Amino acid sequence: MDVVNNERHKDTVLRHDAYTDNEDSTSLLHHAQLPCYGPELPHPSEYLLLDDNIDNSQLNKLLNRHISRLLTSYSVDINHGFLPPVDPLPQLSLSSKFACWELIMMDLSQYLHAKNIRSVILSRLNVVHVEQNDLLDEREFQRALFVLAVLSHAFVWGEKPTSTYIPSCLAIPWVELTKRACRPPVLTHSLMTLGNWKRFDIEKPIELGNIATLNCFLSGIDEANFYLVMTELECRGAKALKHMLRAQYFGSKRKVKELTSELKAIHSIQETMFATLLKIYDEVDPYIFYNRVRHFLAGWKGNPSLPDGMLYEGVSETRQFLHGASAAQSSLIAAFDVFFDVKHVSERTREFISEMRFYMPLKHRQFLEMLGADNHNINGIVKKLTSNEEGQQEKELLYAYNACIDQLIAFRNKHIQIAALYILAQTRKNADGIQLDSKKETNHTVNGNDINGKEQVETASSARGTGGTILMPFLKACRDETMVQRLN
Repeated sequence: MDVVNNERHKDTVLRHDAYTDNEDSTSLLHHAQLPCYGPELPHPSEYLLLDDNIDNSQLNKLLNRHISRLLTSYSVDINHGFLPPVDPLPQLSLSSKFACWELIMMDLSQYLHAKNIRSVILSRLNVVHVEQNDLLDEREFQRALFVLAVLSHAFVWGEKPTSTYIPSCLAIPWVELTKRACRPPVLTHSLMTLGNWKRFDIEKPIELGNIATLNCFLSGIDEANFYLVMTELECRGAKALKHMLRAQYFGSKRKVKELTSELKAIHSIQETMFATLLKIYDEVDPYIFYNRVRHFLAGWKGNPSLPDGMLYEGVSETRQFLHGASAAQSSLIAAFDVFFDVKHVSERTREFISEMRFYMPLKHRQFLEMLGADNHNINGIVKKLTSNEEGQQEKELLYAYNACIDQLIAFRNKHIQIAALYILAQTRKNADGIQLDSKKETNHTVNGNDINGKEQVETASSARGTGGTILMPFLKACRDETMVQRLN
């Protein structure tokens, strides 16, 4: 395998087999690297070494200062979490050489409605290379990543039949950017959720009512709110990251009372996240999500619509297999799993969850590696502190820990219910329509089921998540693997 051509990551082995169905060294995705600790990042256990034999107020001040510095080094904001510390750039400069991309983005939904997006892209875009000195500003860089991802997915999914290639005018600059970012060239959760919002009032919170999307595909309030609920969710959960690190510190010092307090704070944040997730019911119509939004987020791995993957014209002759945007790519949700030592080891979850790390921003997956270091296992710490003790403090610690696990289980149960309503139920409605039409032509059955009926549809692409998984078995397995972490 190749090695990163970069001094900061010179010892990092690159991985490409997670993205292709073979070991072909011509894969353009070999630049997606494994998480690692670079020399610029703090040692994973550094903050645990703080001396606790000082006044509590002084310790808290010192600990918070150290944690803030630690989070910043992983591009995590102490208030906004994995969201950027400064609101995303709304548009690349129209005087730059990249203005041609933005000019199409301005009218993207109209081109999609007119079903002429492909001819517009092919006629108006030439290959614009991203040179080493281009897009050095982080906000510009992230905006360019987002724009090229949206335009590429619009090209693939915006007309019938589905395109099996991405034209060189998009593919070449997109791959040049993703190589620099150490991420795969496909639309991801982070692009649509972390980098696709603006505030009306910069002084007010990042929440529905004060945020809007920068861009959508077909546009409409339901599509916008689907992304914005996820953005608010990321912000609501942001401060849990600080409490996770504080919990690990107090756990390492065997401070039961302080550890319990941090777990209670995490549980309170989880409740807020759960309440935010419920907003999806009021803000997003299931029919519109299923028929107008979700197909644009799909990728080309585990997708029956693209069994041979995707060709990136002008980049590689090897067809690529990449998952689409998925909630499993959320670094925030992954952080809860890592912190509570939820192990996704079943056949249904292991490979997919592992691959999803590579779809996260590099620094964020490095943060998860740090959070999950062996000596940070909060499950093991709570187990040790409560196994031989029956005092009131130990009972409160166990209760606080299990309350967090129960809330994570409740979150996953609600995700299952949402998926059932927004995807499975809509799939079955479509199947019923197909059956009504098909019965005019045939009454053939197989094992008591109409040949165009439910059994066939439930195994089709429409019963999959946008990430490419068979949806319900995957979500239920994630929930069951969380339940195992409860302590008696």
